[in-house]
Amino acid sequence: MKITRRSFLKTALGATAVSLTPAWAARACFGQPSAPVREFRLSASRARVRLGAGPTFWAWTYNGQVPGPEIRVKEGEIVRVLLKNFLPEETTIHWHGVPVPNRMDGVPGVTQNGVRPGETFLYEFEARPAGTYIYHSHAGYQLDQGLYGPLIVEPAKEKRSHDREYTLMLEDWVMKDEGARAETRRRPPMGMMGGMRGMRRGRERAGAPLLEPIYDGYAVNGRLYPNAEPLAVNQGERVKLRLLNPSSATIYDLQLAGHAMTITHADGRPVEPLETDILRIGMGERYDVELEADNPGSWLLSARETGLGEGQLRVPIRYQGTSAEEPTPPDFLPGRRFAAWWHLRSPAPEGSPRSEGPGRFLSQTLSGGMHSPYWTINGQVFPEVSPILVKRGERLRLGYWNHSMMPHPMHLHGHFFQVVNPALPRERWIEKDTVIVDPMQRVEIEFVADNPGDWFHHCHNLYHMNAGMANVVTVER
Repeated sequence: MKITRRSFLKTALGATAVSLTPAWAARACFGQPSAPVREFRLSASRARVRLGAGPTFWAWTYNGQVPGPEIRVKEGEIVRVLLKNFLPEETTIHWHGVPVPNRMDGVPGVTQNGVRPGETFLYEFEARPAGTYIYHSHAGYQLDQGLYGPLIVEPAKEKRSHDREYTLMLEDWVMKDEGARAETRRRPPMGMMGGMRGMRRGRERAGAPLLEPIYDGYAVNGRLYPNAEPLAVNQGERVKLRLLNPSSATIYDLQLAGHAMTITHADGRPVEPLETDILRIGMGERYDVELEADNPGSWLLSARETGLGEGQLRVPIRYQGTSAEEPTPPDFLPGRRFAAWWHLRSPAPEGSPRSEGPGRFLSQTLSGGMHSPYWTINGQVFPEVSPILVKRGERLRLGYWNHSMMPHPMHLHGHFFQVVNPALPRERWIEKDTVIVDPMQRVEIEFVADNPGDWFHHCHNLYHMNAGMANVVTVER
């Protein structure tokens, strides 16, 4: 089956969303859950915001705030979220990284109809597995207008102890009314129109996808430095930082001055602890790190945007009792230890390791950005794509080959995958749901298609996705 642009638009724009009815109707729809149920209400609406500094502008928000409120639950609980749409157009919520039932995945035109203005939709799924996740809109450019928030699933039994924990969302912002859709300078893809010399004002021609903007600022939890809320710690504490990147088009290199960071989880899945000075985090990725508070003072956790020099994304970490002095920034010096997904490995397995042969192989060639506003997988522009048909329980290997001059954080809905590392035994390959494929790089992933339905598979650069770099993995029901 081939998804055409006409059928996609008809489904995405012309259908009626499921309305919320009383609790008895929810039970009739989803069944009576035996696990504890946690209920949340999210309203999607326009709101005036100010990121602690800079101008006040209209953003699109959950519950009138950016980022949206943290949803924190225990592993195994049933999450029930009522979304009410007060926006002037359709919206959805995607539970990024969580292998939810297909009808709960929140992709308009693929897994559900868009929730129309004034209507409601009830999302329900089991909070499993434990980990650090993101919820965000999957409609149009709404992610880059402010519609995202953190979803934390705490383990039923914690295996690592810590004294203090912070959740940090790393955000790129167009600080103008309507965000991504504002009249703003836009950056052409590399190799297009002479690179930065091709900068121009205003929207692209009618009907063409937007080019990614030049961002006005980079915030942590909706606050720009120096107005970012300092993270308070006590000497001797072990501090856990949950680092989430819901940015639409920015990869960050993070360094904490005066301290090393120990990576313990990638995309919610455990990894063998690795100590580093600098951590790279792409759009859609999440990392849990720990630090030992053994160097009193006032320090900055700061980002150097990949390819763009040092940006404005900074948050202070201040020891209790330290004066409010100007925090010391990181140095990003050559020789500092650097880590990204390819440096990680899964923890050593307990008991006898399970080894299986490779699955069916499919090539995924990533292209675009040269004299065209479109980005492609195997030369196809979504939604004019052929789905990847997979038998339930089949092991599939996807081989990415990036022919473009830009990185692509590739994300698969509904599944975790293993990143193939020929230098390691299979049981040490890390599990993720988003992986950066750098320019001219080959990366292979492998997964078992054990979650039936139509699953969106795309670049998590919002502007590449909306310009066509996506397809659908269909797992037989």
